Amino acid sequence: MNSQENVAGVKTRSMKMCDKMVDITAKRVYCHISKAKKTQLVQTVLKQKCKIKKIAKDLNINYATAKTILHCYKKKEINLNEESQQKRASYNSIKNDPKLYVQIRQGEKIINHYEYFDVIKRHQ
Repeated sequence: MNSQENVAGVKTRSMKMCDKMVDITAKRVYCHISKAKKTQLVQTVLKQKCKIKKIAKDLNINYATAKTILHCYKKKEINLNEESQQKRASYNSIKNDPKLYVQIRQGEKIINHYEYFDVIKRHQ
């Protein structure tokens, strides 16, 4: 052990009681970056070919954070302009019938319509 370390109550290998004071430092503080700032950062850096450092300073974002956002955007191709898309599959109750029906549609045309549990019983 260094002579500079504070000692306060830890057992050593020789099983002698020593006390070691541990300096607890504050953990890093992380800020949430809004989607608007992320979008603005990506657009100005990639489309307008501006420097990351300058744009990060203008947006009050840490330079390392800005680099990470751009890295994730390029690597994972994050869609920052996410809008709600129409879902491919959906469900709703037909009347007040406790049976489960399956409808297969193409556009507005119903291709197939059957009761789910009857089909399962037939295949078993």
